[in-house]
Amino acid sequence: MLEWLRSLSPRTEFVAVIALAFGWAIVSSTASVLAGPPPPAAAPEFTAGGLWGIVFLEVMTLALLTVLLSARGWTWPQLSRPWAQSDLLIGPALLVTAYLSYALLATLASHSGVALREPTFEHGVGWAAVLGVSVVNGFYEEALVCAYVIVALRERWGLWPAIHASTAIRTAYHLYQGSAGVLFIVPLGLIFAGWYARTGRLWPLILAHVLADALALSVMA
Repeated sequence: MLEWLRSLSPRTEFVAVIALAFGWAIVSSTASVLAGPPPPAAAPEFTAGGLWGIVFLEVMTLALLTVLLSARGWTWPQLSRPWAQSDLLIGPALLVTAYLSYALLATLASHSGVALREPTFEHGVGWAAVLGVSVVNGFYEEALVCAYVIVALRERWGLWPAIHASTAIRTAYHLYQGSAGVLFIVPLGLIFAGWYARTGRLWPLILAHVLADALALSVMA
């Protein structure tokens, strides 16, 4: 089995990783867009069961991908430089930049008459679910859609195509969140991918993503 994994081409490896990590999310999000604009009552809803389901699925997928990528010779130092104290400041700063970019785009959209569809949340699920999914999802997404995608594509496609590919994949599996979600995800994806491509530092992005998820889901606690 390990020999077969090692024999895969880089292209096959990349497709397999993205399909395993985000394939179903991309398909279901795309289907929600193709189905047409939903009524307000059909806005995406986050529930306690959904949060724990995300934690379980992402932990299992990470375990599987760790085996695959380890067999292919990938190591953690290839994806991130070591943690530094400055990451505690850089992560929130990147998140604030993303929020300011979203605020600008949302203002322009509202002035253009575009209605932003916001998700709905189940309340009273507790902080365990909120923090659990925030930490797991923050690590999962940034390690794969940012670090892995950019490192895997940068040498073959170039820096900017790798940044745009990372942002496009990130946006594709967030389409279900509606227009408001996309207006936040696109600038966030470009900011995060650009920072990572320039510095190779992943921990600030993980911290920023954990904070973003925790803030968004705090209404459920």
